[in-house]
Amino acid sequence: MAKKILKFVKIFLAVLLAVLVGIVLIVVPPMFMETLDNSWSLSSKKDNPPLMVAHRGLSSLAPENSLPAIEMAVEYGYDGYEIDIQTTKDGEWILLHDETVDAMTDGSGVVSEMTLEEIRALRLDGGNGAENYTDLKVPTLEEALEVCRESDIIPVIEIKWCDYERIPALLETIENYGLKDRAVLISFDSGSLEVCRELDKDIEILFIATHPTKADVDWCIEHNAGLNYCFGYLAPSFSAISYARENSVKLAVWTVDNIVFEDVVVLFGAEIITTNKILP
Repeated sequence: MAKKILKFVKIFLAVLLAVLVGIVLIVVPPMFMETLDNSWSLSSKKDNPPLMVAHRGLSSLAPENSLPAIEMAVEYGYDGYEIDIQTTKDGEWILLHDETVDAMTDGSGVVSEMTLEEIRALRLDGGNGAENYTDLKVPTLEEALEVCRESDIIPVIEIKWCDYERIPALLETIENYGLKDRAVLISFDSGSLEVCRELDKDIEILFIATHPTKADVDWCIEHNAGLNYCFGYLAPSFSAISYARENSVKLAVWTVDNIVFEDVVVLFGAEIITTNKILP
């Protein structure tokens, strides 16, 4: 009987959350604003508010994964910035989300089939605010970490496509910049995170699962990792999120672009929030 009641309560809460999300989508116009002031959120008033991470840098105001976007994240006072990294044909780490350079530059080609020199010869001309910059280049990881080293911001580094043999060099670079105790490594690819954990028992890692399951949480427990899930799947992931909380797995959420949504995910235990719009 108790199990049936608990199941009913979980279903009720999930439905209630879905209804709340629907109402907010309709009646909260700030959802469509370029940026939002976080001082209006209840979460920001907590003694231990969630860490606010700028998605691909402050990508609502500057091209994603660009140095200006990262510098803006520092300027606006974010706790961290999230960047996407992958390796070039000659094994260099660069910041780019897609497998190709087509969407964000004036060139075309697959990143893994291009050298760093070839990619750096291109102009970064995609993304928000690109018209404000005349000669942007695709940044290297070192350039991004240099910005971080000059401030106290946290680099949240998403490992995209790479040869696992390049991961030791990634960890070495982070160590060389004195950021091992501050950096957070995240990925959809559990294999890359397993390599990171084998090489370093202490560096913080988060497994990205769009719609997390109990099995994903078990993986996090086994590898001393946090769980990073998609906000849009909060309701159907309720059981997995509850299981993660029961087992003290750190919860991070992406991408939250409304202060009401921010308060909802914090209510469900989120400690790290990645956002395009909410200004800390």
